[in-house]
Amino acid sequence: MREFWQKIKGSWIGSLLFSCLFISIFIGLFYLVNFDFKPNSKNKSTTQSLVGLNLDEEIKKRLGSTDISVESYSAWAMRLGLNTSNSGLDQDPDSDDLANYLEYVYGTNPLAKDTDKDSYSDKAEITNGYDPDAPGDSNIKPRVEISIAKIAISAPMIWSKSEKESDMLRELENGLGHYLKTSAPGQKGNMIVSGHSSNYLWAKGDYNHVFKDLDNLEKGDVITTTTFQKNGKIIIYRYVVSEKFVTVPNDARIFENSDNPILTLSTCWPIGTNFRRLIVKAQLQK
Repeated sequence: MREFWQKIKGSWIGSLLFSCLFISIFIGLFYLVNFDFKPNSKNKSTTQSLVGLNLDEEIKKRLGSTDISVESYSAWAMRLGLNTSNSGLDQDPDSDDLANYLEYVYGTNPLAKDTDKDSYSDKAEITNGYDPDAPGDSNIKPRVEISIAKIAISAPMIWSKSEKESDMLRELENGLGHYLKTSAPGQKGNMIVSGHSSNYLWAKGDYNHVFKDLDNLEKGDVITTTTFQKNGKIIIYRYVVSEKFVTVPNDARIFENSDNPILTLSTCWPIGTNFRRLIVKAQLQK
């Protein structure tokens, strides 16, 4: 064998064989150093559990929304550390009564009951109209816009802090008033919002006639609420008009609660009076 290697050592064949041997050893060492042979069971299992499922479309269907997030649900679940045992849309690994798909929509942590650590659970904050990912003053609520394309309305919703009529009228100077203690956008229950159809000529505010065309709405028309959170999340809910009627201000039908998310719009009617109310009811679009 030694004689064989001595014969070819000085020949071109020998040079070629030694070069091939060196390259083979180099490639083998590079592969061993740079590749991890241990399976990433966590990421692999999560991916396998979510692959083939059109989860983003399912979430949009549940919300009645087409605008949710630039990050897919599966990517979000992997980034936050969910796995095959707790990554389902309706699962609730942190037991805060907020399903995973809603944690995804609102940008909260599915493995922590209180994402912003302000002593209120994510579910409690969302239900009561607070920003679940904005620590600090508990009186600060997210900005909400209400728009109705059919009658060319787009106005901010003012979260009422009082049930006194004088306070509510002052709030209506800056937009549409959200009745205190009624539901938040997209949440179970009755969200009641009021606006002016007319006002005194000397009255302050840019929204004195915002609901003057509310009577033009019909069944099937769409009302959109858009919530802007501090974390950059934009949550859009669409409601479909289900009924319209004129009644007295204290009609129980206006304030009637529901097990489903509903929106009630209210304004004084006819225009120029305040003895009766024009009411538009809408159901959350699914």
